[in-house]
Amino acid sequence: MPVPKESLIEAVKALRNSPKRNFLQSIELLISLKDVDLKKPESKINELIELPHPLTKPIKICVFATGDLALKAKKAGADLVLGKEEIENLGKNKKLARKIAEENDHFLAEAPLMPLIGKTIGAFLGPRGKMPIPIPPTASIEELIN
Repeated sequence: MPVPKESLIEAVKALRNSPKRNFLQSIELLISLKDVDLKKPESKINELIELPHPLTKPIKICVFATGDLALKAKKAGADLVLGKEEIENLGKNKKLARKIAEENDHFLAEAPLMPLIGKTIGAFLGPRGKMPIPIPPTASIEELIN
């Protein structure tokens, strides 16, 4: 059953006017999709939504890249840049891989490194919903990091 936009706005206003609590409050929005079979590849949804108010904590970005792209990522302000050898070492050191997966919020990866990332640390990134976004060779890393 479709819900009118006005009723959603009224509900949020009512929540904001409720008495102040001694804990951090949040609002959840659940969306039911009709006639969409998520098992089919063409029906998968992968969208980035920009929120109107920025997050209060700084976002940490990890980039998996080699060569020129790694240098550009460091200059653009990436918090952590890992090359091919570091990724292979993370596959052997599971404690460090788990720590990196927890500390960083977003991951970007050079497209040729994606299979290696999936094999070595995909088990730590996948369940957290943090699998890296592949960077095409022609993309501007500065724009992606910002």
